[in-house]
Amino acid sequence: MPDIPVGAQIFDLAFHPNRPIVYTGLLTGHIKAFGYDEQGNHEAKFSLRPSKKSCRALALSMDGDQLWAAGKAKAIQCVLSLLEERTGRATYIRRGTAAPST
Repeated sequence: MPDIPVGAQIFDLAFHPNRPIVYTGLLTGHIKAFGYDEQGNHEAKFSLRPSKKSCRALALSMDGDQLWAAGKAKAIQCVLSLLEERTGRATYIRRGTAAPST
């Protein structure tokens, strides 16, 4: 995996279980996603800011369909669905107070 500059302190990262994508949770509250390959190339997939407070934890559902974030805002948020990622429209979905059932 290549070195990928993100522009702020990283609190957490999560790797997609089936695709070469890494998600980063930043001090600024941003969540940034990057695609990468074995040749050392990378590209920004999206950047969104579901909270003005820091993003301190990220988790993906087992199939990679949903990305969850938690942070200083004291909430767990589903911030991305696979459909939105494929269309390039990564947006905040909803706020919640608990992680998805497993």
